[in-house]
Amino acid sequence: MTRCNGWKVGAGVRVALAALLVGSQGCAPAGQSGAPAAASPYRDAETSATPSGTLRQEQISVRMTAGDLRIELTPLAEWVLEAAAPDTRDRLARIGETHASDLARRSGEGTPVLFLVTFSSMRPGAEFHPDDLHLVSRGLRERPAAIRAITPGWGSQRLEQQQSAVAVYAYPGSVDLSRGLTVRYQDREDSSWSTIVARVEAERGRIPDGALDR
Repeated sequence: MTRCNGWKVGAGVRVALAALLVGSQGCAPAGQSGAPAAASPYRDAETSATPSGTLRQEQISVRMTAGDLRIELTPLAEWVLEAAAPDTRDRLARIGETHASDLARRSGEGTPVLFLVTFSSMRPGAEFHPDDLHLVSRGLRERPAAIRAITPGWGSQRLEQQQSAVAVYAYPGSVDLSRGLTVRYQDREDSSWSTIVARVEAERGRIPDGALDR
């Protein structure tokens, strides 16, 4: 068992994450119409500009607890990742690049807003409900437009103790990460994104002029 950002992650998750660039079978809410795949908004991590920020993944992620679950949402927007340390930035950018086109097609969104989402259990048999993870942006409640699983067994929606399930979520392009954002899962909510985005912008402000695209 290995710890990741303070949480224990099983071997199955490590293997699945190592195979990200190969791609994996995903799932999307029923009734979503298809659309032509949009060009990836992510730069090639191998050629991304330096210098970058220094933030760790946990510092750019919303982390909340709901019953027996821990939930982590990490935005994959390029301007957010620019504030991350190089290894974190490149790893997350690769995840975004790998799944962006498929999620754009599945969601019917030209440029969906992507998040890396992890559900972790604190007891054996804990259940999670992927479609119940909503965002409130500009006063509107947004449901996931498409979900692409990374770890195996996602469809069972059940976790063993200290097990994690990981997927990339696509939300409508109208979600505004530059403003206050509330994450809701069933009867729990978290509004810490305002603090996180301030941290991201402060870190971006320390990067020399000309090194950022935004």
